[in-house]
Amino acid sequence: MDKLRRVLLVEDNDAHAVLIQRIFEENGSAWSVSRVSTLADAMRFLDENQDSLPDIVIADYRLPDGTGLDLTRGAATPEDVGFPLIILTGVGSERLAVQTMKSGAMDYVVKSSEDLRQLPSTASRILNEWSTLMERRRTEMEIAKYVSDLEADKLNLDEFMDRISHELEEAITTIKETNTRIRKRLSDNIDEEMLNDLYRVESAAERAGMLTDKLFEYLLPLYFDSSLVRLYMQNLEELKSRKEEQT
Repeated sequence: MDKLRRVLLVEDNDAHAVLIQRIFEENGSAWSVSRVSTLADAMRFLDENQDSLPDIVIADYRLPDGTGLDLTRGAATPEDVGFPLIILTGVGSERLAVQTMKSGAMDYVVKSSEDLRQLPSTASRILNEWSTLMERRRTEMEIAKYVSDLEADKLNLDEFMDRISHELEEAITTIKETNTRIRKRLSDNIDEEMLNDLYRVESAAERAGMLTDKLFEYLLPLYFDSSLVRLYMQNLEELKSRKEEQT
């Protein structure tokens, strides 16, 4: 069973409203059309139903108290409008078409008999485009979150690495300084074997310091290459592919 698609029709002309509602009814039971006749009523309807907005809004351009484009509330893109909007107009013009697209509405339909008959098909097409836009918006938000998480994790990892590095450096320094003090304290009574042992301890401490530095240099890029960066790049490539397909 098809999901019921809810339409808010904003039309002050009773005859046009009845005709449009009948066209949707004849197209099948998948459409539910609610009608208001003024911009104020439409604004109130949308404000009161923020948690359950209509699937699509179809609004006449000329209304008694404004225009259908006022429903965008100054938004520049359909995503910022928050719902797919189709504008109806009695007379089509290139100026209105450009104004419609720049305002955040997704299409406009001339009130000719043929175009109105195609209104359910036009609405279905716009809903498909809206679904694609929302998917792209979700992907962009996910990528933004990945980048934010990456930056936060990098800061946390940097702090962790700095702390461990500092503690290891202190431990190695303590070993070297203690080794030197022992060698000086026993300088008169130390035999060659013990002296060699102390030199080996000092040499091992030197190597441990160098190996620790190299380990941190290796771990940091390895960590990011194997986790968030790969996921971020994968989502970014998918987003680019979708945009290329749309163009």
